[in-house]
Amino acid sequence: MAMQFMKSGARVRRAKSKRLPQYLERGVDVKFSDVAGLGKIREELEEVVKFFTHGEMYRRRGVRIPGGILLCGPPGVGKTLLAKAVAGEAGVNFFSISASQFVEIYVGVGASRVRALYQEARENAPSVVFIDELDAVGRERGLIKGSGGQERDATLNQLLVCLDGFEGKGEVITIASTNRPDILDPALVRPGRFDRKIYIPKPGLIGRIEILQVHARKKPMAPDVDYMAVASMTDGMVGAELANIIEVAAINMMRDGRTEITTDDLLQAAQMEERGMLDRKERSPEMWKQVAINEAAMAVVAVNFPDLKNIEFVTIAPRAGRELGYVRFKMDHVKFKEGMLSRQSLLDHITVQLAPRAADELWYGEGQLSTIWAETADNARSAARTLVIGGLSEKHYGLNDFWVADRLNDIDLEALGIVNMCYERAKEILQRNKNLMDVVVDALVEKKSLTKQEFIDLVESHGFLQQMPPSIIDIRSTKRSEFQDLITDQQEASLRSS
Repeated sequence: MAMQFMKSGARVRRAKSKRLPQYLERGVDVKFSDVAGLGKIREELEEVVKFFTHGEMYRRRGVRIPGGILLCGPPGVGKTLLAKAVAGEAGVNFFSISASQFVEIYVGVGASRVRALYQEARENAPSVVFIDELDAVGRERGLIKGSGGQERDATLNQLLVCLDGFEGKGEVITIASTNRPDILDPALVRPGRFDRKIYIPKPGLIGRIEILQVHARKKPMAPDVDYMAVASMTDGMVGAELANIIEVAAINMMRDGRTEITTDDLLQAAQMEERGMLDRKERSPEMWKQVAINEAAMAVVAVNFPDLKNIEFVTIAPRAGRELGYVRFKMDHVKFKEGMLSRQSLLDHITVQLAPRAADELWYGEGQLSTIWAETADNARSAARTLVIGGLSEKHYGLNDFWVADRLNDIDLEALGIVNMCYERAKEILQRNKNLMDVVVDALVEKKSLTKQEFIDLVESHGFLQQMPPSIIDIRSTKRSEFQDLITDQQEASLRSS
């Protein structure tokens, strides 16, 4: 029987049948033209494409082709999309898997999946192996005890071996993504495994305009859509959020029975993405006025300070599950998001955060104070402690005393003094601009929102602003104009004398 089965050729036919790749992702048709807001990062990724298309040229000149590329960046910036774009531009196979699929309870299962993934990539070379969320399996070894830790370590060891196997050949390149590169195992991110580490930041203003235009290609956009206005309103948003803004605007268009998406649709969608949907509940006139005083105070005080005076809009239209109203500031990203605030800018920020508390006292009196300003007052206290511990106060606690645990009471007293000083400053500005406050509050109660231009018009008509010290740019422009006037006068004098 066994001899007859062998002669039948059944085993031979089974051996010749090729199993379809399990991790191959078909239909990947993403190009670099579908990914926007890259800047100079695109040059790095275009070079990866050349490793596939001109690999022999690199090898002939002694250039070692990297075996692994690690894409780092916050969630939603487009790391997965970029990996697909590399495979699409190079015209190679794209194998995709999430690192969480490697991790199982049973020891050895994850390692076998790693071997199977790279075996398929080798059989279908040239190819790109994309491992999403690498930190799920690439955490530093030895931190987790028990069977789960053994499985994770065994899977990571197998991944390290597979990465070494493709070094310098250029047939299979591994691209991995993570938003936690700080917790990865040092053996995983060393050169020779992941030779290139590309950090993808959140897009800037120009990048956001490009991303919005890419996602708007297949949508019925109005010809006069102002992408600059929408990009200015979405500071700090990533590509996934910008794509969702386009989709929400399209839904609003369909809901209203229109045929084109307008700038107003996009601006409303941007506010929904940032703050949530509008809360349609009815509120009493007293509550509308109290919220309007709270938000108007922040705007009126902020317009006196150079780093905070660029106000996009003021609104008291409540958002579901969020605050009753808010003031949208357009602030310098480097200063306020990356820790580059000066001492004066931080004091201005504290003053603005205390403005609702000062307005509540001035308009309603100490006996009628509410907790509407509690969140902003807490922000002011936290910023005051940061100013003291950072060594920017008069006593320089953060500079002179590295270990401040025994000086907590002194730090709190110094922060309290800063808060009181900024509070008096906010009250002074509000008292000087009482007429402006009244007209802004009335306009907010009536319209529920004020645009940038509407608020500026009210400030110019009724405001009494602090005299700003001239900036270095103003000083330079003044001196340049004076120098040009001097040159013109000398030329005219020489012409008259001749």
